[in-house]
Amino acid sequence: MIAMRLLPRLRRRPWLTDLLAGGFVAAVAAMGALTGAGEAHDIPLVPDLATAAVAGLVVALARVAPVPVLVLSAAVEVGYLIAGWTIPPLIFAVGWALYQLALRHDRRISWAASLGCAVLFWTVAAVADPAAGWWTPLALTSFTLTGMATAAGEAVRSRRAYVAEVEDRARRVEQSRELEVRRRVAEERLRIARELHDVVAHHIAVINVQSGAAAYALSRRPEAAGPPLEHIRRASSTVLRELTSIVGLLRQPGDASPSPHPQPGLSALPELLDAFAASGVRVEVSSSGARRSLPASTDLAAYRIVQEALTNARKHGCTGSPVRIGFEWGRDHLTIEVGNAVAHEEDQGGAGFGLIGMRERAAAAGGTIQAGRTTGDRFTVRATLPAGLGEEL
Repeated sequence: MIAMRLLPRLRRRPWLTDLLAGGFVAAVAAMGALTGAGEAHDIPLVPDLATAAVAGLVVALARVAPVPVLVLSAAVEVGYLIAGWTIPPLIFAVGWALYQLALRHDRRISWAASLGCAVLFWTVAAVADPAAGWWTPLALTSFTLTGMATAAGEAVRSRRAYVAEVEDRARRVEQSRELEVRRRVAEERLRIARELHDVVAHHIAVINVQSGAAAYALSRRPEAAGPPLEHIRRASSTVLRELTSIVGLLRQPGDASPSPHPQPGLSALPELLDAFAASGVRVEVSSSGARRSLPASTDLAAYRIVQEALTNARKHGCTGSPVRIGFEWGRDHLTIEVGNAVAHEEDQGGAGFGLIGMRERAAAAGGTIQAGRTTGDRFTVRATLPAGLGEEL
């Protein structure tokens, strides 16, 4: 239980772990020296105790300064070998320093240091004791321990690098997911804003014109106020229905709500033209090519572009001049052209939301749009939308 409580604290304070480990190693080595284990291998007590202290220092400092620690422990080890003491106690301290070096440095550096230490100990041992020969258990121990220590450090470093890469990749994926969610939310808000603008701008314009006509009729000819009031009723009913459809998109999936009304398309164009005709706008429609069914996004974009262009023509166009709408059905595209006469000083191509919405709708459907003045004081909106290969109507 005590160990389980201490482990989290030790992980948060690695320097404390190093001190405890160094003290433990020094204490074990000192006990071995004091009990006479070194004398059995011709090691005097004072160097044996000094070695115990160096071993503890190596373990305690190897994490923060692996290179100086490796040099110090290797130097003491070489001194042992030159003195002719058969058991090299610091070979394990050298291995710990090599392990820490492999954790923090490049693979070439760590393996070069490991090979250098092994060759150094092997050469010094052979020169110090020529009678033992070159191939001795000490040589095998030098190569084995240094190689194992470096390999262990490389394995741990690779594992940590892999875990860090996985965590970083997961963090980047999460950030990308958040950015994608924000982008989709922004696109959905923009789409809803376009829908609201198209619905409100057109129908409120119709209601405005018809309410003016009804007010005039009530003051002069009350019996003539019926048709304008009927148009107001129908326009308000339509705008409420479409607003209900748009607001339905904002509901949560589990909310009780009526099924959304189908989005309008070119099939609803006659009703749209009738509404504008009732508000006093004369519309002339022409079509060339074989008409066919359109993808849903293109059908909605075509309807909204015509609706917005007619609304702008009613606002800015010359009173009494017709608005001409032309549909040109190509093999894989539909071109819509809406033109109306404007006064010389009128600027219909301003930076209003209507023209911006038309451009966004055309781009969302994969098409293009141009709007501006043409010859003869006319304002023309020309949209080219992909028509696909739908069935002919």
